[in-house]
Order: sequence, then structure tokens, then C-alpha cells
Amino acid sequence: MSCDSRDSGNIQLNGKTMGTTYLIKVIDFDRHIISSNQLQLKIDSVLISINEQMSTYIPDSEISIFNRSSTISIIPSKEFLSVLEFSEALANSTSGLFDITVGPLIQLWGFSNYNDEWLPPNEVEISELLDHIGRDTWGLVEGKLQKNNPYMQIDVNAIAKGLAVDAVSSLITSFGFSNFMVEIGGEVYCSGKNDKSIFWQIGIELPDFESRSLSKIANISDRAMATSGDYRNYFSYSGKTYSHIMNPKSGRPIEHSLASATVISSTCMKADGIATALLTMGTNDALGFIENNSGVECLLIERVENGNFKTFMSSGFGEFLLE
Repeated sequence: MSCDSRDSGNIQLNGKTMGTTYLIKVIDFDRHIISSNQLQLKIDSVLISINEQMSTYIPDSEISIFNRSSTISIIPSKEFLSVLEFSEALANSTSGLFDITVGPLIQLWGFSNYNDEWLPPNEVEISELLDHIGRDTWGLVEGKLQKNNPYMQIDVNAIAKGLAVDAVSSLITSFGFSNFMVEIGGEVYCSGKNDKSIFWQIGIELPDFESRSLSKIANISDRAMATSGDYRNYFSYSGKTYSHIMNPKSGRPIEHSLASATVISSTCMKADGIATALLTMGTNDALGFIENNSGVECLLIERVENGNFKTFMSSGFGEFLLE
């Protein structure tokens, strides 16, 4: 971890969490309220707690204990329960296209354990695994998480970073700071204004396999933004590219032209989860979904011929774009 406070009144905190990095900027920081080192310790404590609840890489995390058992039901911690409740609601509203049980499919396709001699799984392997995938394989009953299928497993990586951004943002707000930015692995929440006393300007990448360049710049304040894309974790085989974004109905990576979905919402957990769901849907269904959900806007980028891209926006996204 590190703290950079070279600018008077403004601090920047950096660290690692959830297999990625975080960046936090607080404007008009008041050291009489809390020191930057104390704030960072509290932030890291929040992030450690979330990992201990939801990380599949920690053997004794709540989610790992649940996944290992065939019969257990657990009472999730507060943050974990909020993720599960949101996942349940989003799964229902997307007819199961958002699905926290697709982790075993991601493993089957090799996206959690890269292999230079990668081969797609066969149809029998996919079909057998699909028997244990789906919204009906788990449930929340009176605050308890339980398995309806003894072989199912859950993975909340699609929204855990968003939840973490929200949790850190709430912590910073609790000390009275109102101008700050929290970013974890590309998911972001911006409060108030930046050090130039204007809205925060956050870049939206082109979903390019080979390079990193910006498509648009969003102007946001008191909003969260998250992007889901097919262009950072993928395999190529026999001239075809396979993304880590899974269609839980087919058990296969998405096969349409939508390459990235950026969502702006009131919370980062919501933006994070919906961005993943939109990418699974494809462009037309994604736009229809957003127009039927108030308080959420999206920018979609399709990959078209000759390495070009085509951009689509929901009706209200334009107001967030930098001129």
C-alpha cells in the first residue's frame, strides 16, 4: 500500500485487493478528522473483510466453505447477503442471464487456469455441467443461503468489486468527505468534484484485443460506473476467439458482436452486475433492458468488420459524456 499526499489538502491512496489494484483520491482532505494512514488502514480492513466473505481463493472464506459442502446452509455476513440478494433480483429480472453459478463453466473453459495448449471443452462436458448451473440451484430462505443442488457452486466475482467500491465509498463518506473517487480494478464511484472543482472524468476503453485506447470520456458525480468486456480474458482457437463471459443457458462463451458494456448507476454493485448481464444479452436486448430500468444508463460497443467498432447508447447516457 502507499499514500501520496504531495498536493496540499488532497490525498491519493493505492493498494492491492481482490487480485487487482485500488486507487482512491480524496479532495479537501482534513487530517484533523483522520490521518491518511489511519484511513488507509480502515479501507484495507473493509476490503479484507469482504474478501473473507466472498473470495473463492481463500479456503476458509464463507463462500468457499459453502461451495465445498453438499448440504450446508449458512447465514451470510451483511455484505455477502446484500450481494446475494442483488444477484437473486438481477437473475430474476434477466431471465437467468445473470447467474452467479457459472463459475464451474468458467473453470471448464479454462479461464481460471490459463493453459498454452488450450482446447474448448466437448459438448458432453458442457451438458453434464449445465445440470448444476442456474438460478434454481440455490436459494435464500429467511436470511440463510442454501443449496438446492448439492453439486452447485457460486462465484460473485462479477459484482464483488462493485460492492467493495460501495463499501469503501460509504466508509469515506462516514468521515464527512464528499469529494472523492474510489476505483477497484476499473470499477469506480465518484463523489462531488475533483481537484479542479469539476465533475470527475472517467475514460471508457475501446474493446480492442491488441491495444488500449479510449472511446469516450464520462463526466460523473455521485454516480458509479462499471464496464464489462470480452477483450481482456479470452482464448483463440482455430481462428475463433472465445470470451470468458458465459451464457448460462448454452454453457458457452457469448457469440454475438457486443464487445463491451459500460453502465452508470447510483451504486457500483448495481453498475457492475448489470454491465455483466448486458454483455450476456447482446445489443438489442441490452438496450431494451436499460430503457425499462430507471436510474441506469449504458454505453455499448460492438465489434464490426475490419477491426472497427460501433457505439450504441441508452437514451440518457449522452448527458454524462464529456463534450
